[in-house]
Parts: sequence; structure tokens; C-alpha cells
Amino acid sequence: MFGDALQARWGAWHLRAAVVTTASPPGSGGHASVLEQAAEGLREILEVVRALGRIADEAELLDLINMTVRVKLGCNVCAIAIKGDDGVFRYSATSGLDAEADSALRSRELGPSAFVALREAAVRIGAVCWVPPEHPVRDRPDVIAGMLPVDSSIAPGAPRSGPLLFAPLIGADGEALGLLSPADPLNLPFPGPRQTLLLETLAELTVVGLEIVRARAVERAAVAVAEAQRRQLEDLLAASAQIRGYYSLDEVLREIARAMTTAGGFSRAAIYLRMPDDALVVGATVGLTEAESKQLSEIPVSLAEFAEVMQPEMLLSRSYFLDHRRFVIRPELNDKLNTPVGAREWQDGEWHPEDMLTVKIVDSVGELLGLISVDEPVNGLIPDRAHVQAIEFFADQCAVAVAHARRYEQVRTEALTDPLTGLANRRALDAAVVRAIARARRDSALCTVLFIDVDHFKDINDSLGHAVGDSVLQAVGRGLRDRLRRGDILARYGGEEFVALLPDTDLPAALRVAEILRKRVASLDFGSLTGGLPVRVSIGVAQLSEELMGAGSLVSAADSAMYEAKRQGRNRVVVGP
Repeated sequence: MFGDALQARWGAWHLRAAVVTTASPPGSGGHASVLEQAAEGLREILEVVRALGRIADEAELLDLINMTVRVKLGCNVCAIAIKGDDGVFRYSATSGLDAEADSALRSRELGPSAFVALREAAVRIGAVCWVPPEHPVRDRPDVIAGMLPVDSSIAPGAPRSGPLLFAPLIGADGEALGLLSPADPLNLPFPGPRQTLLLETLAELTVVGLEIVRARAVERAAVAVAEAQRRQLEDLLAASAQIRGYYSLDEVLREIARAMTTAGGFSRAAIYLRMPDDALVVGATVGLTEAESKQLSEIPVSLAEFAEVMQPEMLLSRSYFLDHRRFVIRPELNDKLNTPVGAREWQDGEWHPEDMLTVKIVDSVGELLGLISVDEPVNGLIPDRAHVQAIEFFADQCAVAVAHARRYEQVRTEALTDPLTGLANRRALDAAVVRAIARARRDSALCTVLFIDVDHFKDINDSLGHAVGDSVLQAVGRGLRDRLRRGDILARYGGEEFVALLPDTDLPAALRVAEILRKRVASLDFGSLTGGLPVRVSIGVAQLSEELMGAGSLVSAADSAMYEAKRQGRNRVVVGP
């Protein structure tokens, strides 16, 4: 798996094994004793080598090496420090210490300069470093701060009175990865030739073991990432299939935003819809407060303004990543986009509150339909290209849903709109009256209808023609609509008849509105269009009551009142029964 580098290290193991097997401690005698020591040394190495194939993580590897060093070298204590990205050595594994001493050692740090000083001061025994007790480097504050003093069990004295022994863990690139340090030997003299060779070999095995477990960790992480990306894509596909089943544009946009905070992996999302005048209108949000959503909805932003966060230099795949480290946008645009200013701690590679990802929603012919703006990834990290591409694929599917929903709403609007005046038609009015009556029954709400008819309209049509008549109806429709309130519904009922539905309006208020509308029409200036013929309206008023709970009954009552107004001389307002 590791190619030539692993083969070279394996060769080094064999060489060290050979040395270990031929090196016997002082006082040993006889050829048989040498062979026994050789076999024992080889077994010690092979046991660790075999274990490398079973080790799952770094902590397990370091614990194995620590225990092996203590048992095979005859030491009460062993510790391993691993170098971090900042060059500082921190103790990751210890063995033989009580809980208090273990905690004290793990809180210590050996800086890079202290490590270099120790290596330069050490007597080299192969790759093992031995620093004598009297060497002045051991009095350096940064060395004291990075090493734990251990009392000797066999040579009583002050802490740090014994030798300092460690084996640097040297990677394939020649850089130190950490250090392996045994202490408090059980037997003297220490270290002997066999012990130093075994320590050097175990240090090499530690390095290879770190390479193996870290490579396995990278492989597991890659598999986990690939699996997460696969699940995310599946979830996004499922969401897009669901979204394409909606007909309402509001529902489509709402589900796109929701999908971004579930399958998409973000905590906040805003969906912008592009209008014909290139205004970007927020159609749905998820994860924003009510105040934030209101701010986005009420402060308009144009496509030209939004282009500031969609510069070519910001491209990540087909989307735009606003990296706060490289790009700064104008404060006015910040306010419109509701970009927060983050005060939390931030590290490189993490998502910053001022970062932003924008994904285009583009139809099959390249027309921009809208934008997906997302913030605050759930994992806290800047999304990679694969993550962004999955969202882009989802956005492509959403484009179909947005286009279909827009077309559906267009058709629906046309079906409910009078083509001449642009007002609601009779079908739309009937549906609105039914809803108003249902609300009145549920909430005891008020509701009033005005039935409006243009007086002597047949004379205008007959004498001036239908084109003039159509212009008169359009002008009357605009005049009526201009004087109605938000929430009121005005429809062309048919011919020269209009109906206004006034929710939450009692009879006196409705009469005032009717008089305003009558006077408004009378004040319209038609110039030479009607040849001097005046345009007036008669209005019938009916308020919803128990007797008029049917939709047709309410409108019919207002219609009857309108005919009564005509019988009384036209250009007046009459209240129905």
C-alpha cells in the first residue's frame, strides 16, 4: 500500500532485528544464550508488526508502543509526544503514571526550539538520544516545561537526576513527527545495547504505524465523505422530485428553501425570484428570524446590485462563494442581504458569518429564474466543490419546478382575470365570495358587496362603437380600483357590470366607499372620447346576513339594490334588503 517507502522501512526492520538478535546483555554466556536472546528479540518485533495489521486508530497504536516499551525495555514509565501543526510536541499517550502525573504530563508542551536543543545536546546511540543528568540543557525553562520529572526507583535522588532518553519519530521526509521517551528503568545499567536497538526499532515501527493508521483514517474519511455526498445527492433528488409535484410557486419556493436546510446541509436559506424588471424578490426563507425575513422582503435588491456577490473571481463550480477573506462588499448591500457581522472565534477552513454561497436557478435555455442564497453550513465548514455541485444539480431540477409553477400561475391568473380590464373575472369573484362567507361563518366576520353598473352604457356602445365602449370600461375599472383599499376585491362581473367585495366592512363604511366610487367615476375626464356623453354609475349595496349566507344570494341582493338605484333615477347608491 505504501510502495517503495514501506519496503525500505521493512528492510530497516530486518537489519535492526538482526542487530537486536546478535546483541546480548553483559554477563550473558554461551552460544545457546545468544540464540535465545535472538529469538526473544525477533518475537518482540514481530508481535508489534503483526499488531499493526489490526490497529484501528492512532490512540490504540500509541498505547501498544508504550506498553511494549515498558515491558520489553524494563521501564516503569513511557510517554509519546506527537508534534502538532504548530510545531509543538504534546503528549498523546502515557503508560505507568498515576492519574495526577498523567494529567500533569498531558498539560505540558515541548516547543520546537527546546526539542532541537535536546537533540543537539544528546549523545547519539544509533537513532536514540541520551542526555546525561548533568547537561545544562536540562535546566532550560522550555525543556523543564516540556518534560515530566520522574523519580528513579533504583537510584534515589532529586527529580531529573537520572538520564533523559528519547527516540525521535522521524517521518519519511526526515521531519520529526514526535518522540518516544521511556523513564524510570527497573535495572541498571540502562540503556544497554539491546535496549537502545529495540527502542530505535520500536520508534521506526511507531512511525510506520502512524503512517498506516493515518492513511486508514484518510481512507475512512474519504469513504465517509463520499457516502455523505451520495446520501446528500439522494436526499436532494428526492426533494426535487417532491418539489416538482407542486403547482403553487409559493409552495415551490418554500420547499426549495426547506430542502437547503435539510438535504442541502445549511442552517439558513433565502430564495430570490427574478422579476421582469430584474428586481430580486425574496420568495421564501428558512432559518431566519421573523425580523430578518421581513427586512429581506421589504428592502428591494436588483440583479445589478446582487452582481457584486456574483463576480467571476468568486466562482466555485457554477456558483459563487463570497469568501470574506478575499472580498468586501459595500455596507449598503450588506444591509440589503442581511449579512451578519460575526464576533465568534474563527479558524481557517471554517465558515465565517460574513461568507455567503449563491447558487443560480437557470432554466433550460439559460434564463436566470432566481437565486438560492445559503448561509451557516451545519458542519461549520466551507463547502467543497462536490457539495456545491450537488446543490447545483438540485437547482437545475428546481428550475423546472419554478418554470412550471410560473406557467401554472400565469394560466391560472389568465383564467381568473378579465382580459379587457385586467381585473378579476366572475369566476375569481365567485371563489372570493365563497371564501369570505366561510370566514364570516367561522370568525363572525363582516362582509359587504357593492354591485356597480355603468349608466346608459348601451347608448355609448350604439352611438360611438364598441371600441369606445371598451375604453370607457377600462377607464371606469381603473377609477374604481384606485379608490379601493388593500384587501378589497374588484371584479368585472360581465358587460358593463362591476362587483366590489369589501371584507371586514360594516354597512355604514360600505355606503361611504360606494359614494366615493360613484363620485370618482363622475369625475373622470373622458375628453372627446365619449363626445360629451357623461359616464355615471348606479351602485347597489348588500351586507352579509343570516338570510344571505349563500354566495349567490349576497351578490343577487346587491344586484337587486343596483336595479332599484336605476329605477330611482340612476347615478346613486341604494342599500338592499
